[in-house]
Amino acid sequence: MRWGRRRQADPPTPEDAPAVSGGSPFAPVTEVTPAGHAELELEPLPPADAAVEHAPETAPVAHAAEQVSARVAAAVAAEAPHRAGEDDAVDPVDLDVPSTEALPVPAPPRAGRNLWLATATGVVLGVGAIAAAIYHPLVFTAVVYAFAVAAVLEWRHALGRLGLHVSVVPVLLATLGMGVATVFGRGEGLVVALLVACAGVIAWRIVDDRVENTLADSLVGIFTLAWIPFLASFLVLLELADDGWRRVLVVIVAVVLNDTFALFTGMLFGRRKLAPRVSPKKTWEGAIGGAAFGIVGSAVLSFYLFDGRWWLGAAVGAACVVAAVLGDLAESALKRDIAVKDMSSAIPGHGGILDRLDSLLPAAAVAYIVFALLIGTR
Repeated sequence: MRWGRRRQADPPTPEDAPAVSGGSPFAPVTEVTPAGHAELELEPLPPADAAVEHAPETAPVAHAAEQVSARVAAAVAAEAPHRAGEDDAVDPVDLDVPSTEALPVPAPPRAGRNLWLATATGVVLGVGAIAAAIYHPLVFTAVVYAFAVAAVLEWRHALGRLGLHVSVVPVLLATLGMGVATVFGRGEGLVVALLVACAGVIAWRIVDDRVENTLADSLVGIFTLAWIPFLASFLVLLELADDGWRRVLVVIVAVVLNDTFALFTGMLFGRRKLAPRVSPKKTWEGAIGGAAFGIVGSAVLSFYLFDGRWWLGAAVGAACVVAAVLGDLAESALKRDIAVKDMSSAIPGHGGILDRLDSLLPAAAVAYIVFALLIGTR
C-alpha cells in the first residue's frame, strides 16, 4: 500500500511538529490522546487502479440549499435555544398576537353631503320656483324649460362616458318645441310634440355621418325626451290651470317634505334596507317617515289653499311620495349603471340638476293626473 507522503527518517516529535491547517486530503489528522500528546496519522490514498468518481451529471434538486439551510437552522435552534437579551438579526413577528406598539390607524372620513349647504340651496331653489309660479305662468314656464335644457346637457355628458351619444341639436329643439306645444296646446299638444320629437331624433340620427350605434343612440335620444322635457312639461300643465300656482305649491311641498324627512328619519331609525342593490342608504323606515310628512304637509296646505279640501292634498301627496321614491330609485339605478355618484356638481350640496329633478319629474306627472280626476284640469 502506498502512502501519500514518504516518512522521514527522523519523524518530528509532537512538540516539534508544525501546525497543520487546511482541508487537503493529504493533511495529517491530529488526534489528542488522553495524556495530552498528539499523534500524527497519514490518510492512505486509494489504489492507483481505483475508479475515479465524477460529479453527477443530473441537475441538483431545486431549492435543495434552502431546505438544507432550514434543517440546519432548526437543529441549531433546538440545541441552542434563544435566550432573552440576545441581539437577533431579524426579530420574528407572531401574526396571531396583536402588537401593542402598532400605531392606531385613523378612521376614514364619513362620506355624505353638507346638510346645511344642501338645505340652504334647496330653500333658495324652492322659494324661487314658487315665486315664479305665483308671479306669472310664462315666467314659471321659462324657468322649467331652462332647467330641462340644463338637465339634458348634463345627462348627455354623463352618457358620453359610456360611449353613448345623444344628438344635442334635435333633442334641444324638441325640448323647446314641447314647451311651445304645452303652452298653446295643453296636454294634447304635449303628446303630439313628443311623437314628432321622437321621429325627428331618429331622422336626424339616420342622416348623420356616423353609422355606428344608430339603434342605441336613437333609443337613448328617445329616452332622454321622455324622461326630462316630457315629464317637466307636467309642471307647466299644472301651472296653466286657473289655480295653477296652488297646485304647483302642493306638489313641491309634498316632494320636498318627503325627501327631507326620509333622510332624517332614515338616519335616526333606519334599519331595514329599501333597495340595497340600487341605493344601499335608503331604508323602509326613512321611506315611511318621509311619506307620512309629505302626505300630512300637503293635506294641511291643501286645507288652506283649496277651501278646506284637505283630502285633495292628501290624495295628491300620497301619489307624489310614491312617484318621488320610485323616481329617485330609478335615477339611482341609472347612476349605478354608468358608475357615477352624482350627475354633476352644478347645484352646491345636491350634486347635479337631475339629482334634484329625479323625484319632482314623476311626481308632477302623477299629481297632474290626480288633480285632473278630482277637480279637472282648468
